[in-house]
Amino acid sequence: MGERHHYVYALTWPDCQVREIGPGVDADFPVELVRGGPVAAVVSRVDMDRLDVRRFAGETAEDIAWLGRIAVRHDEIIRQAARTSAVLPLRMGTVLRSEDSLLATLARCRETATTLLGQLEGRQEWGVRVYQAKHHLDDTAHAGPPSPHRDATDSPGRDYLRRKKADLCKRRELETWVERELQTVQSQLSNQADRCCRVRPLSSQLTGRPEKMVFHAAFLLPEAIKDAWLETVRRVDECIRGKGLLLEVTGPWPPYHFCPPQALTD
Repeated sequence: MGERHHYVYALTWPDCQVREIGPGVDADFPVELVRGGPVAAVVSRVDMDRLDVRRFAGETAEDIAWLGRIAVRHDEIIRQAARTSAVLPLRMGTVLRSEDSLLATLARCRETATTLLGQLEGRQEWGVRVYQAKHHLDDTAHAGPPSPHRDATDSPGRDYLRRKKADLCKRRELETWVERELQTVQSQLSNQADRCCRVRPLSSQLTGRPEKMVFHAAFLLPEAIKDAWLETVRRVDECIRGKGLLLEVTGPWPPYHFCPPQALTD
């Protein structure tokens, strides 16, 4: 049995219910709540012989597979804790050596944590992704006015360059049009949300979809307006679908994109 440290998932209120969550990322130890005044931490013990923090660098295929399993359980625990209380999710792999160091950390960040938890009370994060239909992209890229009349003195090379330039102009026009549409989407969906955060679009390798993701954003919503917001999402989806844009909504999630990075160290 190796040295036991504390793996920290999130900061929360002291009344957060964690008893039914079950085991942590180390299956030998349950998730528990450590209280420190007005704030608390969702934690579990870990055996450092089994949880080698150097593996979080993901340097080998075996480490990457291990990281995937840790990430899934890390997210599950935060999501279950968020069902009963506001939470401030922490970075995966946040490990403190002792309960004393954990309590000292809670004391140090008490003011910031209570302010943020108050701002997040009764709110959820929802994600919106917009994809561009591949057939629409291909059709538009090859569409456009007919090529100018080819002069008899034109060489095949010049004709090729002219067509390439026309295709490039058309693609830039398409990108400009898409961005205008996406700004409208963001504006319409932000009206009812407390906050909106644009996120880097995911690659097709990660989404598993053939369409290109052209918009990815997170929205922080009070639970009371969730249904009205989802109805707005439905109307926006209907509006843009005929234009070759496909909308996908995900959530609800803990507020991952609305918490400043928390650097918890000994």
